[in-house]
Amino acid sequence: MEPATVAPGPLSPGIAVASLVLLVITLLLLYLKPKSSIKSAKVELVRRASTAAEEDLSKPSVRILYGTQTGTAERFSKQLGNELRRKYGDGTLVEVVDIENYKAERRLPKERLVLFLMATYGDGEPTDNAADFYSWVCNEVEDVENGVKERHLEGVHYGVFGLGNKQYEHFNAVGKKMHTSMEALGATPVCGRGDGDDDDSIDDDFEKWCTELFAALDAQPELLGAAAVGGGSDTAAAYRVELLAAGSKAASPFPHGNGSSAHDPYWAVISEVRELHTAASGRSCVHVEIDISGNSQLKYETGDHLGMYARNSEQVVAGMAALLGLPLDTSFKLHTEGEGASGDLDAPFPGPIQLSTALAYFADVLSSPHKDALLALASCASEPQEAERLRLLASAAGKAQYTDYIAKQQRSLLEVMQDFPSAKPSLGLFFGSVAPRLAPRYYSISSGAAKHPRSVHVTCAVVRDVLPTGRVHDGVCSSYLQRCKPGERIPVFIRRSTFKLPSSPATPIVMVGPGTGLAPFRGFIQERTALLEDAAEVGPAVLFFGCRNRAHDYIYEAELEGAVECGVLSQLHVAFSRAAPAKDYVQHHMETHGAAVWELLQQPGACVYVCGDAKNMAKDVHRALIGIAQNNGSMSSSQAEAWVKRLGDGGRYHKDVW
Repeated sequence: MEPATVAPGPLSPGIAVASLVLLVITLLLLYLKPKSSIKSAKVELVRRASTAAEEDLSKPSVRILYGTQTGTAERFSKQLGNELRRKYGDGTLVEVVDIENYKAERRLPKERLVLFLMATYGDGEPTDNAADFYSWVCNEVEDVENGVKERHLEGVHYGVFGLGNKQYEHFNAVGKKMHTSMEALGATPVCGRGDGDDDDSIDDDFEKWCTELFAALDAQPELLGAAAVGGGSDTAAAYRVELLAAGSKAASPFPHGNGSSAHDPYWAVISEVRELHTAASGRSCVHVEIDISGNSQLKYETGDHLGMYARNSEQVVAGMAALLGLPLDTSFKLHTEGEGASGDLDAPFPGPIQLSTALAYFADVLSSPHKDALLALASCASEPQEAERLRLLASAAGKAQYTDYIAKQQRSLLEVMQDFPSAKPSLGLFFGSVAPRLAPRYYSISSGAAKHPRSVHVTCAVVRDVLPTGRVHDGVCSSYLQRCKPGERIPVFIRRSTFKLPSSPATPIVMVGPGTGLAPFRGFIQERTALLEDAAEVGPAVLFFGCRNRAHDYIYEAELEGAVECGVLSQLHVAFSRAAPAKDYVQHHMETHGAAVWELLQQPGACVYVCGDAKNMAKDVHRALIGIAQNNGSMSSSQAEAWVKRLGDGGRYHKDVW
């Protein structure tokens, strides 16, 4: 029998007023509380995990730290964490940490085993989230080498897997540096460094390194102990899902930040979108102007990059929702704690959120699924045959089938789920293990900050490919920008770059940028125009630009010709690769004008800038520079290579390539 309910008596006027004041103050505090950001949520998530890890000192532990730009290093880290848990069970503490949130100075000397999965970004640079750690460890090595500090990582064991692309000159520079730095600080490598090549099969490279790592751990049981009998649990990462009433007030998918980083994007306004190719091109390249005048804190420098969060098309979103068997207006929140939550999870995106918005901004469903995603799908497939085939595709025994069905066909996650209709993951499993987060896209800014301080311009080639499966693949971000209309808002942020004009405007420069590689040089031209308008003295500037056909894709033609007429450009050389039977590229024009290029580069401080394709163009331009030095500087091949290397080492040879 429930106790009787006693009705409260009337409140005195003083108590009523005090209660009302307290209520108002509480509501004000809640209203004024800063909006939670992706970064603060992630930091809190990592802080809780780190605190738990440090509290349980009785267990052997391994820390997995990742530096990632596109999400691959993070994916590998979580995969490795799961494999270690399966192997060693609950007797070993395994922690996966974004290296940005790792307190290295305090924690690293205390580690027993730490594994670094480090991507190299751009021209041998660390990723954004690893920049601070990388700078710290390099400074520590310098202090040790100069006798300022002792080697303080003795007793720490480590492993390094680097992620990069062999098409870049500084392949896996960060992973290589991390390996030598840890050893210089006194740490002991547990196995050889692994090098992942994204231009080939980086997953195979990772599996090979993991095999070597596990063999090394078996040979050194004092690090993590013996493998658990029967292994540990094999549970896919999943969020706890809180379903909400339809029509619940939705949170913004990204915080309303100041645009200083990927964690704090600013919702800028699209002010212009226009096509740069002619109708005869058959392709598309759009010029996009983004108004940042509403944010006085957001500033960029000429040569910087603009990061942005795109969204999947309505067609893709509707198709994915149908495969999940849920209405587009399903409202929910994700949680990393509580019943139903498991595994290494990113900080959940803001909620409440409708499924349509979550699929638009946070689900990468057009990339090929990786093997951990296939295992997660297998775990929820109701048809035994489908579950069995998914497990085979994810296994070592099914490597050939995976290659034939997914890799060679470039089959997307969306297509795989269409082929396995009984695999209907819950929202928690889908966002936790099946669909990776859509990564931000980066573009070289194509405006000059002096000329357009409150507007950021982007020059974007629209991706549209027919894949082996017959699917027409539209690039997520490029097609999104093409669809945008003036007045729409887009979350953006500035990524600082070292691709900058010389400090003295009188310093001569050579610029090489075919296609959209012209983007930063358009910014350079605008910057030099502003300097000329201020009566500054500007040095010689030569631009080598390339496109297919003058009548099809000669972007910004009038601007470039005008820059020559007003003296901003000293010379303009344009290669039209499809205008004649013989292919004509920028490197051919460099060779033709090699004597003039050589003469220019003999002037004090003169710089070379290259922007565009890393796989072919940048290598061909590099070879052309070596040839120019050899032919005009009376050098041998090795001497010419050394001369070009000195240009780079001296900060006179800059690349913004992808």
